[in-house]
Amino acid sequence: MKKFILLFISIIILSCSIDDEISNSEWVFIACEGNFGASNGSVYMVNSFGEIDSIPNLGDVVQSVEVYENKLFVLVNNSHKLHVFDINSDGVSLPGIEIDLNGSSPREMIVDGDRLYFTNWNSKDVKYLDLFNYKVEKLTDINGLPEGIVKKGDDLYIAVNMNEDYSPSDKVVRYDINENNIKEIITIGDGPLDLEFSNNELYVSRTYYDENYNAYHGTSQFSINNNKVLIKEYGINTPCGGSVHSFNNKVYRSALGGIAELDDLLNLIETNVIGNFTQSEVYSVEIINDKVYFGLTDYNNLNKVKVISKDNLVIADYNVGKIPGDFTVWKK
Repeated sequence: MKKFILLFISIIILSCSIDDEISNSEWVFIACEGNFGASNGSVYMVNSFGEIDSIPNLGDVVQSVEVYENKLFVLVNNSHKLHVFDINSDGVSLPGIEIDLNGSSPREMIVDGDRLYFTNWNSKDVKYLDLFNYKVEKLTDINGLPEGIVKKGDDLYIAVNMNEDYSPSDKVVRYDINENNIKEIITIGDGPLDLEFSNNELYVSRTYYDENYNAYHGTSQFSINNNKVLIKEYGINTPCGGSVHSFNNKVYRSALGGIAELDDLLNLIETNVIGNFTQSEVYSVEIINDKVYFGLTDYNNLNKVKVISKDNLVIADYNVGKIPGDFTVWKK
């Protein structure tokens, strides 16, 4: 009888150990904008087993997502709000916290220390959420419509995509967090959008439009060592999008139906492209766990995420919500 009891206990302990080993260890979160004006924006979630869940009906245009520790932050652009959810291996805790942003039209965000910084088009500023008391405060006004935001050292770098009259801006703002003021305005080329540091070089993807809504694309580079600016134009291309990524010790830009490596003069290296999609359907790109996540959409029935290895092989394919536009990851 004692042997049976000991065997039974051993089986329970072993079973618990196996359950711990195979429990979900991550969530990849996908911001699905939804149709403009329809309030059907959502966040899709893919766990480490490839299983999909979602947080539906978050509002009008789910713009961006960010994870910090065990929190998921979701900016909803045209509903002017910020959602906060607790994350664990099983998913997120609903309904979460909803913070009204008073019509600010939030865009992109980063977390640093006890603050979540985010850009805003309507209020033309950068605000921050205090992560201790969840109060929203203004950091600084911006002369134009701010978009991408990154941090390097004590400085925030803020892409100003358009001027107040919606003409293309050509500025990136450098803001010193310690001194609480704008230290520099960098002329970087029209339409700065996404920002990425590789060592001490700031890479800037650019997209801007003429009066006939033709979309032009380019990439710029700013060296914080010598303040040198390099600007490269690619000409007319498909509307929307454009991101830069540091990956495999190289810098890539979304282009040519995937992400194309940049040479030292910011030319697109056509022989080194990861992904092979219709360019007009590539809406978003992110690098997660040495894999490239592509958000694909035709703004109607095609709404997919495809995951590509660095060897250019498709390793996963997910149907998701309308217009997948941003990604972030939580790890246990």
